[in-house]
Amino acid sequence: MLKNFSDTGYVIVKKAINQKLFKSIQEDIYRNLKIKGKNTNIKYKKFCELTRNLKIKEYEFAKPLFHSLHFKGLIKSMFLEKKFHNKMVELIGKDLAFCTDPGITLNVPDKPDPKKNYTFKDWHQEIWSGASPSTVQIWTPLIHADNKTGQMQIIEESHKWGHVPHMDRKPLALPQKYKTKELHLNYGDVIIFSTLLLHRSMPTKFPRLSLPILTKNFKSRDMSFQDIRSFENYHFSEITKIERTLGNHFLSPFRLKKI
Repeated sequence: MLKNFSDTGYVIVKKAINQKLFKSIQEDIYRNLKIKGKNTNIKYKKFCELTRNLKIKEYEFAKPLFHSLHFKGLIKSMFLEKKFHNKMVELIGKDLAFCTDPGITLNVPDKPDPKKNYTFKDWHQEIWSGASPSTVQIWTPLIHADNKTGQMQIIEESHKWGHVPHMDRKPLALPQKYKTKELHLNYGDVIIFSTLLLHRSMPTKFPRLSLPILTKNFKSRDMSFQDIRSFENYHFSEITKIERTLGNHFLSPFRLKKI
């Protein structure tokens, strides 16, 4: 797995989120949008109607949905899913934190222009937005019509190109030849990729909610402007657990023992 990640810049974890937890995530989203019903297709149809003529920015629409998932611990539960968690530990260690800046993205049809829709992005690297090269990004679909179109496209091995020159959120130059891959993730699948990997949104025929989140080892030194973003520590190594028990770097004697 590590060799695959270092070679291509990403790894896809199939069925990273169990069905019960994923259903809870979707139900919380629909509940916050005041969409009711037992039939999934009917609820998605109502979701399409709700997003067809938004009076607010896509970011403002999705922001409270993320806050709700975070407050109820569903984001943390997702990261602690055994299969998903084990892959993350293999990549960046046990001292783990995820970014709590609102991360849900709404992509809608007829708005594929990055100038008109901030959440529809051209080729870009996460480091352009201040992410550290030692941090990784995860992405997973939350609500969509199907996995055939409208997800994300990546340029394999572009993480080896370094910092790609760019202006106005667009690359100024790319190699003449490069290999792309379009994602077709099912519900519960997650891609973990380098913040140096070039990726972009694909045009969608139907509205889609997805979840991109930066994840880091909180003991790694932050580079760029990542230290001004909010993160929540959600898993600790054995050494860090000892430090948390001791409580301070002065290592006060007999802190937990009475003499």
